[in-house]
Amino acid sequence: MPKNIEDIIVPERRRSIRDIPIPNSRRNNNGYHPPIPPRGNFDALQIEKDYSIPPHPIKRQGWRSRKNVWMATGIALLVLIFAILSLFNGATLAYVPKSVALSFDHDVYTARKTGEDGLFYNIIKLSGDKDLEVSASGEEEVRRKANGTIIIYNASTNKQRLRATTRFETPDGKVYQVENAITIPGKKMTSGVEELGTLEVTVSAEQPGEEFNIGLTDFTLPGLKGTSLFSSVYARSKTKMSGGLAGVQKIVESGEMARVKTELEKALRDELISEARAQVPEDFILLPSLSSVTFEDLPLTDSLSKNSATVNVRADLLGIMFKRNDLSNHLALDKITLASGESVDIIELDSLNFAFADTLPVGLSLSNEVKFSVTGEAIAVWFTDEVALKADLVGKHKGDIPSILNNYPAVRSATATIRPFWKKSFPSDSADISMKKLPVK
Repeated sequence: MPKNIEDIIVPERRRSIRDIPIPNSRRNNNGYHPPIPPRGNFDALQIEKDYSIPPHPIKRQGWRSRKNVWMATGIALLVLIFAILSLFNGATLAYVPKSVALSFDHDVYTARKTGEDGLFYNIIKLSGDKDLEVSASGEEEVRRKANGTIIIYNASTNKQRLRATTRFETPDGKVYQVENAITIPGKKMTSGVEELGTLEVTVSAEQPGEEFNIGLTDFTLPGLKGTSLFSSVYARSKTKMSGGLAGVQKIVESGEMARVKTELEKALRDELISEARAQVPEDFILLPSLSSVTFEDLPLTDSLSKNSATVNVRADLLGIMFKRNDLSNHLALDKITLASGESVDIIELDSLNFAFADTLPVGLSLSNEVKFSVTGEAIAVWFTDEVALKADLVGKHKGDIPSILNNYPAVRSATATIRPFWKKSFPSDSADISMKKLPVK
């Protein structure tokens, strides 16, 4: 029987997915082999999700390791932050003090230098010289006596009266005199300390001439020689003796002289007030309007220039200063009611207008009383005992603040900040508690 060619050639075998070898790289390290899908249904690979290869176990383990490292680092940072914050242990109480507005309309007050009670003041004394060179208009013959200020001391218990023209003599025999009769108070005991009686006076040389222009020195009273008072009453210079001249002196036109003196006096006043304020203690206040500045025309002196002369002026300042707290309480006494132990501070006392109620007392340094008026608006702020308040806050819970402040009526309101933020109680040491006084509105 004849054979067809198809009977001779072996039919090609159709390959199935069973015959495809699996690469080694696709094999699992644990011997895992994906299941072989049924013959004749190749699309089953796309339908059966269980035939997918699971994630590589080594990669999952590395991701978990990095997560643990980050968590440990975060916890360490939190611990460090809390530790650092704990080092800044402390608290601040910010409070607004009680306050009230005050109004003054030429209200008159009295202050004394000494006494039992009331408002007291102290005197500050300063002196200064200033000069300015100007053009001279001519020359004139001059005979002028030197003069200056001395302090007379009385070591006896009785006051001592000296007549006009009483003589004071230097160790080298130069004599100076007082113009009017004077009385030096006797010595006294103050707080268990002996204080000599003293008096400041101006003396002039017995004769004109430049030889009486001298520096600081001691003086005796020739009129008391041979008596027990000779060693008890004596004097010392406060300023040098100057102005003595017997001869020719240059002169300056009157209008120019007046202009120059005004300029020198203003500059001297400003300088002395500024210097006095710098010397006033921190808890005191000096009021320029309650200060006395007197000026003295000193003799003209020759200048290096042939046609010029030097105008000289001296100024003496007597300034009244008060203890700031005493002045504030005294001014507020008629305006508000203060409970026992309460005290106020008037903000910006300098902004009030102070003036002598009467004419300036003659010899302010000798007077024991001054009257002054006050005009203007100001704010009085109650004083808070911060030391006692801090002591009461030690170790207390933040919620106890209202009850603690009930004992401090001078505090209007307060807020507390405690560090670290998670603490709710004040530190156990008052040194770690700070107070902040907020401005009043």
